Amino acid sequence: MGSRRGLRAAGAVAALLLGPVLAGCGSSGAAAGGSAPAADLARGRIQELVDGTTSALTPAVRFADDAYRSVPHENARRDNDGTAQLTLRRYVLTKVAEANRPRLLEQVRAYWTGRGWTVTENTAFEAGARTPDGTGVTVSIGVPGNVTVTATARVRDPGATEPFGPAPSPLPTGADGGPDTLPRFDDPGWS
Repeated sequence: MGSRRGLRAAGAVAALLLGPVLAGCGSSGAAAGGSAPAADLARGRIQELVDGTTSALTPAVRFADDAYRSVPHENARRDNDGTAQLTLRRYVLTKVAEANRPRLLEQVRAYWTGRGWTVTENTAFEAGARTPDGTGVTVSIGVPGNVTVTATARVRDPGATEPFGPAPSPLPTGADGGPDTLPRFDDPGWS
């Protein structure tokens, strides 16, 4: 019971810190009065969304995380408005058979709705949700069956593409030297 209260309190603090993310956006797309939170404040919330979404999958899956990425946002005049989209991508490396993909998406939608989040995408290949503080999370399934969990938040522009440095552990590397995020691990519950 005490841990639930702690989670609620942490959620309330995150809502207070991140609540202004979407509030105050005018027709130019600019955040009014610099109300977007700092990237380091949004980082924990984004990590929580990716971790929670992945943890909702039963049986558990193997994955690799990319670095946090920041892309500056422009207003209607193509001027940088001082905000950026901070993104974290988690690549599921467990093979998910085509027959099991609907179950995977149903598990994440059930997790999100159980937390009171609004489902924003609901297709055979993608599910998305938005939390009350405006942070978003999406699970998408690519053509070869690769599953990606992506969480995003609007933040004050941190001025760097990778504001927290490189990925915690390097992504798997393909034959061409680039990242290889296609699933490679079999699991009797998913593959």
